[in-house]
Amino acid sequence: MYKNDFISNDLVIQNLLQQTENDRIAIKETVALDSIAKTITAFINGRGGDLLLGMGENKKTVGVENVLQQVREIDEYLTKNIRPIAPISIQAIVYENKNLILISVWEGANKPYFYDWNIYHRDMVADSAGMLSLIEDRKIADSNWERMPMLASETEDLDMHEIRKTMQEAVSRNPNKQFVSEEDFLIQMGLLRNGSYTNACIVLFGKNPTQFIPQSRIRLTVYPDKKSTNTFLEDKWFEGNILGNITAIFDYLDAMFGKTIRIDGLVRTEKENYPKIALREGILNAIVHRDYYSARGFMQISIYTDRTEISNYGGLPRGITVADLKKEHSSILRNPDIAQICFMRGYIEMIGSGSIRILSECKKNGFKTPKWKDADNSVTLTFPEVAVSKNEDVNFKNGSVNFKSGSVNGSVNGSVNLQQSNETEKNIINFISHNENINILKISELSGIPYRTVARYVKKLKGRGAIEFVGADKTGGYQIVKTI
Repeated sequence: MYKNDFISNDLVIQNLLQQTENDRIAIKETVALDSIAKTITAFINGRGGDLLLGMGENKKTVGVENVLQQVREIDEYLTKNIRPIAPISIQAIVYENKNLILISVWEGANKPYFYDWNIYHRDMVADSAGMLSLIEDRKIADSNWERMPMLASETEDLDMHEIRKTMQEAVSRNPNKQFVSEEDFLIQMGLLRNGSYTNACIVLFGKNPTQFIPQSRIRLTVYPDKKSTNTFLEDKWFEGNILGNITAIFDYLDAMFGKTIRIDGLVRTEKENYPKIALREGILNAIVHRDYYSARGFMQISIYTDRTEISNYGGLPRGITVADLKKEHSSILRNPDIAQICFMRGYIEMIGSGSIRILSECKKNGFKTPKWKDADNSVTLTFPEVAVSKNEDVNFKNGSVNFKSGSVNGSVNGSVNLQQSNETEKNIINFISHNENINILKISELSGIPYRTVARYVKKLKGRGAIEFVGADKTGGYQIVKTI
């Protein structure tokens, strides 16, 4: 699956070059389609891997000419000639001012995979021992939790809009993929097997997946201090399917943390108040790698006044350590079918590089280094100082904010005194006065003022009796009580 843009990711390339070539890392100088297909098929039949094109002897950067055209041709060739369909990430990358191509795949869930009617294993045609190994791998994969049938489910239990959206995304990213119907798509993806929808199908596309798999829900809790207590500012459950939950969680975090906007003369700059890409990557990793099998399974996002933590049930796979997460490493997928759909939707990219991207994005944007902990059959990723302010005791609800407690600064005079207001407050007052029942999220969007800044000023104005919230949480908004 290719992208029509160039990506700069020096850290990933540097990690690859520090390692010796093996059964999951290969480096080639030229683009030779037959050789590439054999290597990629062997990777898929093995533990997955990365193939870097454009590197010469002694790992000297040579580059690839007409790189985007080459990416398209490679993608079309692999899609046409490798069977069954496998998720393959192909990207043009700029490194040392030259264009390279990085092809990444993870271990296939439908082994054995064929190229030119041959089964390649460890970069050569598989012998009888290799064939037996691949068949055994396939038996193990077919007994995985996500491939078990959810016998009680019916077509009416599926969100066909999300399925069609995934089909369209897959075809738009790679025109060589074709599906004649929603059913054909689910069969090709292994989500409809022997007439039954699989567990993975339900958690990905179910209208109400917790009806069948209650442990698939995700909990997000905002605490007023540095410790987990029975008191919290927000305790929210995301109970939709995986694709819906991803959107809802990301929207919530964007609204909560917001961004800082600075205007210097005519120049306007924006900076996220949290490591957006890194935090999203951490959440996606947890969703893809969590253990859904156990009824005790959980995924928890906890936001404190000094950190944010993402925890999921299911420890690191055997053979992977916390130290491995800081470098290019094998990606052993617990849920390959779930990962494949997230890949098709563009949520995840290079397998095995997610943790590297988390570290890189935090460093690049001036945030402290996150840390992983693997204990008690769960993995926790901590982002230091990515936190909710202790002074803002707020409960976010559908774009409005309900304030639970806390002192209010400013006199309670039942009016808005514009002469005593600063410029930001005046702008907020102006938006409320000219827009009937406008909520905090809309004020932030229209004005460019960070969400939490708007929330803080609205709290003050409400405390002074200058504004009031009218209507239901979902549809209501603020209006001016009196202005002088």
